[in-house]
Amino acid sequence: MKSLLTAFALASLALLPAHAADLPAQDVVMSLSQQHTLGVSTAPPEAVSTVFGQELPALVTVAPDQVRLLAAPQAGLLEHMPSAVGDEVVEDQVIARIKSPDLVSLQRDFLQALTQQHLAQTGLTRDEMLFREGIIAKRRYQETQSGFDEMNAALDERRQALLLAGMARQDIAALEQNRRLSTTLQLRAPITGVVLERLAEPGQRLNMSDPIYRIANLDPLWLEIRAPLEQLPNLAAGAAVKVAAFGAEGRLLSVGRDVDAASQTVRIRAELSAGSGALRPGQYVQATIAGTPGENRFQVPSAAVVRSGQHSIVFVQTATGFTPRIVDVLGNQNGKTVIVSQFNAQERIAITGLAAVKGAAMGLGGGE
Repeated sequence: MKSLLTAFALASLALLPAHAADLPAQDVVMSLSQQHTLGVSTAPPEAVSTVFGQELPALVTVAPDQVRLLAAPQAGLLEHMPSAVGDEVVEDQVIARIKSPDLVSLQRDFLQALTQQHLAQTGLTRDEMLFREGIIAKRRYQETQSGFDEMNAALDERRQALLLAGMARQDIAALEQNRRLSTTLQLRAPITGVVLERLAEPGQRLNMSDPIYRIANLDPLWLEIRAPLEQLPNLAAGAAVKVAAFGAEGRLLSVGRDVDAASQTVRIRAELSAGSGALRPGQYVQATIAGTPGENRFQVPSAAVVRSGQHSIVFVQTATGFTPRIVDVLGNQNGKTVIVSQFNAQERIAITGLAAVKGAAMGLGGGE
């Protein structure tokens, strides 16, 4: 009996004239036993507060302030580059060595300034003791104090020159202790992150400012999304963003003002705050964005929404069967369709067996 009723309902739909699709659906009289026989089941619509729109193409990028370019601070020969693309590096880790003759003169000037500062310190200590004992005049002590301040300034200037030349503070401190000149400049990672590019190779002669590595901190990652113009009214900074295929999520940072002339889309930027470990800069993914909040929004199985002419409808269960109700469709997410309509807490809609229900609603067999 069940197979005969189901076959009749499906055959009725197949024979539906073209103009019948524009006819309004009618109430369906269908007993509970008939619903069971035809495989019709019901469920209550699920109220939702956040509605995600259709999937949009997105490019995974790195935030600009999380990228560092390591360049040669001095001209010289690149001797060593141990880190490869994709390697993780830690801040202050040595990731390159350059042999630079110019570094020797800078170190020599620093050590000379250090020696003169020590002499000035000794003279100041001596004159301070003599001044307290009244052996020298105050003017003599002030002149010694001034000379010491000048030597301190000169030493600081030489230290800054070494920093600008690429020496790390710990390397300068080691130079103060051992006083050994070296032509080797050790370059350290400016941040903790991942090597994105190797822009030079060992054995290459570098000029000042030639790039060596591009390093980025990949947490968090950004998305650059292209959204159609018609979606802009429903988008706002702070909205939730998801990359469902990778389980990543975040929030919308900004909605661009410029429109791409060819595609008529706008660039949207989002920041991923969770689940971005499987993503890589330069990768294309599909992202969904939550629209602005609204009332009377419900999530139902996509199969529960059927087309009737120009309308989308669901079938609401009644005491005698079902009644069609026109709804507005906002979008689809995870196999569910988000609709706008009014439902009370007791109402249920048909979610399976829709072919039989729709056929009866169009007057093609009914529930008799």
